[in-house]
Amino acid sequence: MTKEVLNKPNELISIISDKNISSTQRKAYNTFLKFAQNKIKFENHKGNLFQIHYIDLYNKSNIKNKNMDYVEEKEIDNLMRTVVKIRDKENKKNWKAFTLLSYVERKEDYFYFELNNFIITALKEQTFFTTIDLIAVNSLSSHYSAIFYELAIRYKKKKIPKMSIEEIREITNTQNKYKAIKDFKIYVLDKACEEISEKTDIILSYETEKRGKRIAYIDFIIEEKENVEDLEEVEYFKDIEEIKESNYSEEVLNLYKVLPIEDQLETRKKQLEKLLKEHSYEMLEADIKYCKKNSKKNFWGYFVKSINSGHYSTIELEKEKAKEELVKKQKILEEHKKELKKQEEIFLKEQAKEMFENISENEFNNYKEEYKNQEKMLKKFGVNLETFIISNLKNKLKMNQ
Repeated sequence: MTKEVLNKPNELISIISDKNISSTQRKAYNTFLKFAQNKIKFENHKGNLFQIHYIDLYNKSNIKNKNMDYVEEKEIDNLMRTVVKIRDKENKKNWKAFTLLSYVERKEDYFYFELNNFIITALKEQTFFTTIDLIAVNSLSSHYSAIFYELAIRYKKKKIPKMSIEEIREITNTQNKYKAIKDFKIYVLDKACEEISEKTDIILSYETEKRGKRIAYIDFIIEEKENVEDLEEVEYFKDIEEIKESNYSEEVLNLYKVLPIEDQLETRKKQLEKLLKEHSYEMLEADIKYCKKNSKKNFWGYFVKSINSGHYSTIELEKEKAKEELVKKQKILEEHKKELKKQEEIFLKEQAKEMFENISENEFNNYKEEYKNQEKMLKKFGVNLETFIISNLKNKLKMNQ
């Protein structure tokens, strides 16, 4: 699929603003930047004022909200009121601040917007920029996802620097939200990593680092997906999923279903297919189940390391086979015991019948008297005198064994 590329100035990646920048605002702003960049680069545009047709803005930004009045008055208009501050990394005392848009107006079918000189210069020079795929960004619904995706792409070829919780709260504007670290992980970090891993060309996960008992730092891990084009096709043309599904064996699809939900990505099917050429289905299944229990983050990396070592799979499969063999033997033993018990019952019953035939008159009368005392109840269960006597004789034989 064709990408919609924006060379976004690094200063505008993971910006710290005085307001929470919504997903709609981020998408619209990226489209404004892309449009302005094209005008500057290809049409030698002069000045800071640009115009874009409202259909282009809505379509290219993938804005889902159908309430145009709300989008224009609350979302786009607020970009003009959002103040961004950039601090010098070398000297925190040095900083600069600006609004994302210095002017915006809707007139008939066009939006007119103005960018300040700092942003215009950055778009012209493109000295330090990050190439962002707008289609990928616009597929994300959470604004936290968009923040972390742009950050990840900026450091894709290196590594995202380890960040303190305070720094992450700053760029996500969550200083006063999700104060419990458990909630912060669930609703900000986990939610964003899951959506990014599902919908974009990378898998994003993280590890935590403590200072004492408190989680103080987050270390993000970026993993590039294979066959990115296939993933994009799946995301934007859902019907292709069914066509691709038929190209995989039943073993691949069964292993895919065993994977953790967050790792059930289209690229995993091809990777599993490749692994099945080198390892048995049973080995892969055992390793997946093991890694699901033991990997804290980055399941796939943990799984690949495990399967390549072969140590766990071999031992566990041997254990499983031994366990299955033991269960099988126990089952045979139980069935043998049941058969012996059944034969014993038949033998005792036959002996009791013979004894009944040779019972003395005195003993017969004693059983008859005992039967009379319980006759009402015994008849209720269909037990006659002969059956009663044989049953008692059988019990005596059991006790004498």
